[in-house]
Amino acid sequence: MKKLLLLLLTLTLALGAVAKPKKVVMIAGRQSHGPLSHEHKAGIMLLAKCLKDSAGELVAPTVVLNGWPQDNSVFEGADAVVIYSDGGGRHPALGGNNLELLGKLMAKGAGFLTIHYAVEPTTNKGNREFISWQGGCFETHWSVNPHWVANFDKLPKHPITNGVKPFKANDEWYFHMRFAPDMKGVTPILSDVAPKETMRRGNGAHSGNPHVRKSVAAGETQHVAWAFERPNGGRGFGFTGGHNHLNWGNDDFRKTVLNAIVWVAQAEVPANGVPSKLTEEDLYANLDNKGRRPRPTSNPGPGASSQFTGPKPVAQSKVITRITGPAKLEADIKGAKELHLVVTDGGNGYACDWADWVEPTLIDEAGNPTKLTSLKWKGASSGFGAVQLNRNCDGGPLRVAGKSVAHGIGTHANSLVSYVLPQGHKFVKFSSQVGLDNGGADQGNCGAAASVQFHLFTQQPKFINAAGGGAQAVSTRAPGDAVANLDVHEKLQAELFAAEPMMLSPSNIDIDHRGRVWVCEIINYRGHRNKRPEGDRILILEDTDGDGKADKKKVFYQGRDIDSPHGVCVLGTVDGKNTRVIVSAGDKVQVFTDVDGDDKPDKKEVLFSGIAGSQHDHGIHTFLFGPDGRLYFNFGNTGRQLLDKDGKPIIDRAGNEVNDRRQPYQQGMVFRCNLDGSDLETLGWNFRNNWMVTVDSFGTIWQSDNDDDGNRAVRINYVMEFGNYGFRSELTGAGWRANRTNIEKTVPERHWHLNDPGVIPNLILTGAGSPTGICVYEGNLLPKEFFGQVIHCDAGPSIVRAYPVKPSGAGYTATILNVLDGAKKDRWFRPSDVQVAPDGSLIVADWYDPGVGGHRMGDLDRGRLFRVTPKGHKGYKLPKIDFTTIDGLIAAIQNPNNSVRHIAWTELNKRQAAARDGLNSLTRNRNSRVRARALWLLSHIKGNEQAAIDRAGKDADENVRGMALRIARQHKLDVIPIIKSLSNDKSPVVRRECLIALRHNQSKDAPALWAKLANMHDGKDRWYLEALGLAADKQENKFFDEWMKTAKLDTAGARDVVWRNRGTHGAKYLADIILDKRTPKADKPRYMRALDFIPKSKEKDDALARIALGAL
Repeated sequence: MKKLLLLLLTLTLALGAVAKPKKVVMIAGRQSHGPLSHEHKAGIMLLAKCLKDSAGELVAPTVVLNGWPQDNSVFEGADAVVIYSDGGGRHPALGGNNLELLGKLMAKGAGFLTIHYAVEPTTNKGNREFISWQGGCFETHWSVNPHWVANFDKLPKHPITNGVKPFKANDEWYFHMRFAPDMKGVTPILSDVAPKETMRRGNGAHSGNPHVRKSVAAGETQHVAWAFERPNGGRGFGFTGGHNHLNWGNDDFRKTVLNAIVWVAQAEVPANGVPSKLTEEDLYANLDNKGRRPRPTSNPGPGASSQFTGPKPVAQSKVITRITGPAKLEADIKGAKELHLVVTDGGNGYACDWADWVEPTLIDEAGNPTKLTSLKWKGASSGFGAVQLNRNCDGGPLRVAGKSVAHGIGTHANSLVSYVLPQGHKFVKFSSQVGLDNGGADQGNCGAAASVQFHLFTQQPKFINAAGGGAQAVSTRAPGDAVANLDVHEKLQAELFAAEPMMLSPSNIDIDHRGRVWVCEIINYRGHRNKRPEGDRILILEDTDGDGKADKKKVFYQGRDIDSPHGVCVLGTVDGKNTRVIVSAGDKVQVFTDVDGDDKPDKKEVLFSGIAGSQHDHGIHTFLFGPDGRLYFNFGNTGRQLLDKDGKPIIDRAGNEVNDRRQPYQQGMVFRCNLDGSDLETLGWNFRNNWMVTVDSFGTIWQSDNDDDGNRAVRINYVMEFGNYGFRSELTGAGWRANRTNIEKTVPERHWHLNDPGVIPNLILTGAGSPTGICVYEGNLLPKEFFGQVIHCDAGPSIVRAYPVKPSGAGYTATILNVLDGAKKDRWFRPSDVQVAPDGSLIVADWYDPGVGGHRMGDLDRGRLFRVTPKGHKGYKLPKIDFTTIDGLIAAIQNPNNSVRHIAWTELNKRQAAARDGLNSLTRNRNSRVRARALWLLSHIKGNEQAAIDRAGKDADENVRGMALRIARQHKLDVIPIIKSLSNDKSPVVRRECLIALRHNQSKDAPALWAKLANMHDGKDRWYLEALGLAADKQENKFFDEWMKTAKLDTAGARDVVWRNRGTHGAKYLADIILDKRTPKADKPRYMRALDFIPKSKEKDDALARIALGAL
């Protein structure tokens, strides 16, 4: 009986027991992309909420935000892991030993699910594991990532499709995944035939390849979501959608992923799937702060009181999105004399805000309707394209919510259409449907995020820009209002030099010796790459009457081979004949030569080829003629390599092949070469997207660099030659988020690996942005605070700044001085370049667009050039320049314009000894920059090299003295005697140049000179310390051993030298410092990190063993 009772009790407990919910760890990656794209945090939190609300008895979500968890104990007992994040090198699963940890979970049968970009590991790390865990993954140069509308009209029978109805979705659906061999264990869940439009992009790591082109051409079905059952019983799921955040508002899209999470966790998916109710507030909750925050569409928002000053709208709609659909707008207009139809951006700053007034009608007292479209408007402006009658803003048919519109007005936010109503009219009511036009709403890159609000006024409205600031008329996209929409430095004035339709979307400019502005004009960019079949253009704009406004335009060249050009560099001649124009575009750099001087190229030649990053902002950029007679240029971190005109690899002066394979270079780079491309030097590397480089008269190099978007770490750099600038780990190539010893405390510092030995410090961090053009102002027309300073454009915050620089040890510090600022009045101001004209004025190019970043281009119809001069300055009067006499050339070499100086340099160099006296006279000029230019030229007079070096080494200006070594290096002279004479210089800048000149020098005197200079380090100057490290490259032990003979190891300077040393002989001394009780505990990780950079060796092993024993 007791046994029976016990059996019954056991059975009762078993039947009544409730299964414990499965633990699901849900990881949201770090912030990425623009608003409503890659919203990892919001997406994961939304999915977790739905699971808790509707499937809490099945799964228990544990949410981890901002990348990989700080504490891996969160994975204890996990039944599944879900990752929604960026992929590739930024994938959180690829950092540290994270793959190993996940592998242990997978071995126990845990589920694995990745969403969107998280389906992509790297080919050399994670590819094999992802395929074994979830059956497939994105593989570069095999898979692709286009935006397209996928139609999932046939769904397989599978628990993941329980309750899911056929649906369509416009997203960045990746396809042509690398699946498990023979698809073993893989069940396609969402599949469609990709349209041919997905193959419009060129070949690239993500954009296209021969394999996928063949597949699409054959009409093969592409799988964009799939389930996988592993041999050990574990489950996986890959889902490539999720770029467009608003797609989570689609019930079937969302249910597919919710079901999949339950399934991979080994819980039973309900017969009708995981139910979930979602409000629009839910959808817009927890978005990352990416500029202007979208408002929930169910709430009209703050309305007219916050968007407008002055007159209030008589009617306004709620915020309209693809989810809300169209709405009706009605208003009482009895007695109104005017009507103003306004469409504003719904709050997220996106393009694709195509908006239609559908069948707008005026109704009189008797109820008789009159089409508003039968009246002529007084004026109209559109944020993109044009206001059009019975057409959308791009000229296509009006379609709203998929339905054709009989009559209406097509426009784009922000827009204004103004009418004067007929005198004595009897209209009492206005009525119209309003909504998003499908021409914008169906676009893959931003259509899902389109949001607008419609307003009707009976008086002229005043608009408050969402960025803040005072009232601004809605119609201020017109060129006539452009200057008024800029805040200008109090001592300066801005004038409109050129605008549409004369010129559109300038990406880069140069100014020739005649004051003409050469413009890279882009239309065929990314999503618009076939918009202009004839190709993009290089324009020449000229002010023929000196009134400060361009009145003449020439097309120098137009062709598909320069689509989306990023750089134009004009190397002119006295008479214009044989002018060479260097154009950076696509995968090559071409030189166009105008043989007969008619402003048309007669031949073109390839200078460099094989550059990656076509149609990519991070590819090849513009060239600049330097004061030493050489060319300077750069590319961003998709440039990858330089090949010569014949496609052969280039070996630089240091003996390295120029590519990003970490031997030793990686990421973005800066270069210098002769005019024919020979004798190329790699001057700096490991930048992210260093858009443009500039060089001053001393030969000092400056540039900006864009952070990994959204991390407030945009920087301005002094480029110390041959330095590593730290975007990725020098040791592993890992991104800045990867964990490491002595990791930096703040994101901007961490972003550039600034705690690692071997990373050159930044000049200044400027916050978030999209840095573009840069120059050094060496004129005297502008006020003195701009003399000799870097002038820089940042399109992100809509600003042009100067960065007044002061010496700081062997480097510099800088402050910020605004020149032009559009942020308060017109955020479409997107300065792309700035150059100095022959009269000393500045010309600023304005891309003029609603947004930046993400390779988007929202406006194809506008572009501006502004001219900046001192307040009260009149006209554009060029100085008379005589290139035919020595005296004229001596005057010309002092001109602030680089093109004038190029011709003067070339002509003076031709004259050789005949120019010596004139140049010698310049070496006594009060302006050290003029002295520097003269000395560069004097060094090019045959037999005069040493005399120029000697004179430079005795100059009063430290920058000129440092030039003595730059000149010697250019001419490949013996630098040892010069270093000996300058090594006692009081200036750290000069001693820095001594160290750079010592790099790779095999002289028997080199070690002792390095040791002497090392003993002069004060323990505070990171610039000087990094110069010491650069100098010791490949000779670390030899130099270190010599230094040890005289080193005083108990000083801060000596400890720094030990920290920066890469030689094995320094390992013992690092251990000594770490074990020294006097070393602050907080400093020990710094020295431990230095050990990571010492090659594997017995000395290193011994040091680590001592440290380990000492810690016991």
